[in-house]
Amino acid sequence: MKVCFLDKTEFQYNFKDIDKSFIRGAENVLINLSACISKLGHEVIVFNNCSSEYKSQNYSWLNLERLKSNKYHFDIAISNNDTRLLDKVSALRKFVISHSLQTLEKFIRKKQLKSYLINKPIYLLLGNYHKSKMSKLFSIYGTKILDYGLDKIFLEKSIDNNIDNKRAIFTSRSDRNLDLLIDVWKTKIFTKRKELKLYISPIHDDLKRFGIYNRDFVDKNIYIDQIVKSRVVILPGHKAELYCLAASEAQELCIPIVTMGIGSLSERVEHNITGLIGRNKKQFSEYILDIFSNNDLWLSLRKNLLSNRGKKNWLIASKNFLQTIDYNE
Repeated sequence: MKVCFLDKTEFQYNFKDIDKSFIRGAENVLINLSACISKLGHEVIVFNNCSSEYKSQNYSWLNLERLKSNKYHFDIAISNNDTRLLDKVSALRKFVISHSLQTLEKFIRKKQLKSYLINKPIYLLLGNYHKSKMSKLFSIYGTKILDYGLDKIFLEKSIDNNIDNKRAIFTSRSDRNLDLLIDVWKTKIFTKRKELKLYISPIHDDLKRFGIYNRDFVDKNIYIDQIVKSRVVILPGHKAELYCLAASEAQELCIPIVTMGIGSLSERVEHNITGLIGRNKKQFSEYILDIFSNNDLWLSLRKNLLSNRGKKNWLIASKNFLQTIDYNE
């Protein structure tokens, strides 16, 4: 089977940048999914704005500019977030991986409606929450749920109990309700347990007097080390959070999560199994304090997470993906 992925970003990257700090969730999915589908024996070409092209028998990364002079033909074409890219290739079946909440107004404003109606793609969504929030327009030609994996670096990280039992970490984007977490920490956590420390995605404010510290954006090895030495990952969630890769990463590293279950976090975390879900600020703050003070609770969550390690393998996720799009060997 011949497969192509189409992606257009403002920055340049290819599969060799997988561990770089500027690689986001959408690019992470494209790199891992394309590479693993190739390993399963299919011919895969990724077209993006890469500055350095790469060619092999089954796996290639080419610049989008090539599509201006050559009409490529594929069995399957998959666009990363933009239906207009599908105009550039011929394929028996076409898909769009959606990483955002598309509204009809936004769709028309970005001039994607015409290409959607012409290409008739199936939309690949990130979960049931994502599906519930999408306009019904995007189900005209069908929708399916995309199975996610995790980078091998997370799956192969050794896990031990050499952690800082007074350390919490927030690993999502700062616009994902970090302000809510800071308010809860300042008013309901720090006032009761001044020795506790919260490490957050960097902001301009100096909040050390409340036990809140900025962490740097670093490469994945250091990022992983920051997580595994923490007792808890705290992610309130956000209505724009459609998958929350940060939650899956924390779970693979066997660190319990405390959340408010906003957005997709209600799908990522199982209450009292892999973490704790507080339905309001009061309960949220109580669960944060519980995770620090109740060692039996922490050990129970930790044991559950350890038993689930290794299941987010991208090769498995890619096989599931081919089944999802109804590809038959």
